[in-house]
Amino acid sequence: MRGFKLLLFWGCCVMDIWEMHTGPTLKSTIKNANKCRETTMCPAYATCTSNMDSYYCTCKRGFLSSNGQRRFKGPGVECKDIDECSQSPQPCGPNSVCKILLGRYSCACLHGFSSPTANGWISGKPGNFSCTDVDECLNPRACPEHATCHNTVGAYTCLCNPGFESSSGLLSFQGLRELCEDIDECIEMCPINSTCTNTPGSYFCTCHPGFAPSNGQLNFTDQEVECRDIDECLQDPSTCGPNSVCTNVLGSYNCGCIAGFRPNSEGSQKDGNFSCQRLPFKCKEDMIPNNEQAQQCQEGTTMKPEYVSFCALINDMFDILDNVCENKRTAVSMKIESKVIDKECSEENVTLSLAAKRDKMKIGCSTIEASESRGTTGVAFVSFVGVESVLDKRFFHNPQTPLANSEVKLKMNSRVVGGIMTGEKKDGFSDPVIYTLENIQPKQKFERPICVSWRTDVEGGRWTPSGCVVLEASEVHTICSCNHLANLAIIMASGELTMEFSLYIISHMGIIISLVCLILAIATFLLCRSIQNHNTYLHLHLCVCLLLAETVFLAGIDKTDNQMGCAIIAGFLHYFFLACFFWMLVEAVMLFLMVRNLKVVNYFSSRNIKMPYLCVFGYGLPGLVVVISASVQPQGYGMYNRCWLNTEAGFIWSFLGPVCIVIMINSILLTWTLWILRQRLSSVNAEVSTLKDTRLLTFKAFAQLFILGCSWVLGLFQFGPVAGVMAYLFTIINSLQGAFIFLIHCLLNHQVREEYKRWIPGKTKPSSESQTSRISLSSMPSTSKTG
Repeated sequence: MRGFKLLLFWGCCVMDIWEMHTGPTLKSTIKNANKCRETTMCPAYATCTSNMDSYYCTCKRGFLSSNGQRRFKGPGVECKDIDECSQSPQPCGPNSVCKILLGRYSCACLHGFSSPTANGWISGKPGNFSCTDVDECLNPRACPEHATCHNTVGAYTCLCNPGFESSSGLLSFQGLRELCEDIDECIEMCPINSTCTNTPGSYFCTCHPGFAPSNGQLNFTDQEVECRDIDECLQDPSTCGPNSVCTNVLGSYNCGCIAGFRPNSEGSQKDGNFSCQRLPFKCKEDMIPNNEQAQQCQEGTTMKPEYVSFCALINDMFDILDNVCENKRTAVSMKIESKVIDKECSEENVTLSLAAKRDKMKIGCSTIEASESRGTTGVAFVSFVGVESVLDKRFFHNPQTPLANSEVKLKMNSRVVGGIMTGEKKDGFSDPVIYTLENIQPKQKFERPICVSWRTDVEGGRWTPSGCVVLEASEVHTICSCNHLANLAIIMASGELTMEFSLYIISHMGIIISLVCLILAIATFLLCRSIQNHNTYLHLHLCVCLLLAETVFLAGIDKTDNQMGCAIIAGFLHYFFLACFFWMLVEAVMLFLMVRNLKVVNYFSSRNIKMPYLCVFGYGLPGLVVVISASVQPQGYGMYNRCWLNTEAGFIWSFLGPVCIVIMINSILLTWTLWILRQRLSSVNAEVSTLKDTRLLTFKAFAQLFILGCSWVLGLFQFGPVAGVMAYLFTIINSLQGAFIFLIHCLLNHQVREEYKRWIPGKTKPSSESQTSRISLSSMPSTSKTG
């Protein structure tokens, strides 16, 4: 307690001493500070500052005292705003605008310039203000279309591209108010006999048809180029066709016919199909004197009613012949057998037979009754001798296979015959008319007959196979079946209608190699027990179908002598080739299901998938397609030159349609399978993950799809300039399908190669070290393992 009192005493002493020394100064400072509190001590826009014994005023930033002193006090001094913008140089810098504000200033860039510190900079903000040029040409919409933008300091200009001009006529402009319009250079004429074509920004000249440019360029702009007349007759002497005269005129040419010929009315020079035909002679006047039956119709005497119809028939026939007989220098004769139908058709299923020379025609009474004849019906069969040398192979026309214009050799191999009936109906008979024609020359093995009829509505008169088919062909005779009769002439167009000899050799040798390989593959799948499972059974069915298809192809593709037999062969080929693709689809589906269940490697056994169900799919669906196709269009099986699906009316798509669908589905499934493999192989158990060759399943399936499907896809492109190349690729790949399958499923399979080594005498039994870690398209582990 005593210590505290002592401390308090000394503290009071110290306070008294300090007050004695600092008291007057402190009071003065407090007094001066009180003066700064008075607002009238300093003028407006000034700051009051106090010191130990006084105070002073200073103008704020941006202001200057009226007496020029920085510090001042007392009345009468003012703080005036400083005009920074009048200083030189101005504080905002070049390419800018300075604006005075109270106590400060702001800066803004001129149009066409910009500042990184924003365009409305005010003094006192951090950073320095500066203006840089704006490149307006960076904006793609700175100038209109067909114009080029040129940047300048603080601005830009637009110039129209060459070949264009501004809508106002100005050379340079800004913005989109102007448009660059195309200059019509064709106002400046191209040379004579040419046409000027204006294009955006340019133009070109083209010579008129019949003229050629002197510089050899199709399109040109050089005014010195001339368009010179083309002498078409000198350039191509055959431009008007045979038996014609070509006369060149300025810019064109004229076609005429030589003596003894006249222009064909069905063609014209304008359409590019001008042709000349021989001046006709009157078959009636030349033939009647040599035929007693025809003479009776010309005597004008009274005759029986039934002969009136027959003579009308004969006169109609002569009118037809007048349109087709062409060369009087050719010796032409005819043999006619006619019948006036009275009581011959009183019974059912009666067939009448007429013969002329050594040619025959059989016509049923049902066909005669369907002819809608009024009164007595007359039927005649005519065989012409010598007409085949006039209406020869040059008149052959087949839009499906234009053999007359190809390298195939054609020849007339029968007399021209005609079947005539007095009825109104001439075609579309349900019961066909059967013609037996004698071959002028014995038929060779490499030749194929074609039954053709004369059609006046095709190019003015042509032989066409439409409506007629070959029933049977021998060395001596050919039997044809036709569904029409009136105005009909049947010929035999025989020729080497088979494929080129090189393609023939390639296809047959390739198929023989494929058959051997398929037999080896089938034997491998049946005898190699180490690889036998459901997967190899699928390969086995595919190989069997392909073996049967190629066997039938090799043995029967050219057996066209018998129409019914050829149709049956075509049906079997249709079925077996379709079955190959459907079994390939089964393989793709099973592969997809197996890969989706990688944890269950032997997926077939775990899911209890029965082979009979797969057989129903692999064999049943192709059969269903064939049955439906045969029911809808039975005449689609078999052609005159090969036993395959008829290409007319799109019947070939009954095969190509399912094939394209299978190829598309397989491609999707196999691509999906590869994706699943990529996603799942890293997530399954360690043992399954080591099966790296699992991806070979999909890659080999892709290869198999390419082998079986590629050839038929190539077959779709056998036209145009690449037709020859496509034909060889189609033949090679298609004929070696069996060899490719044997290579993929057997020779490239490690386990199969090891089995082959065991079968070879003297070879030691190979180690099975790698067998458990390999997997291929034809071998799967037999035990199910889970992760």
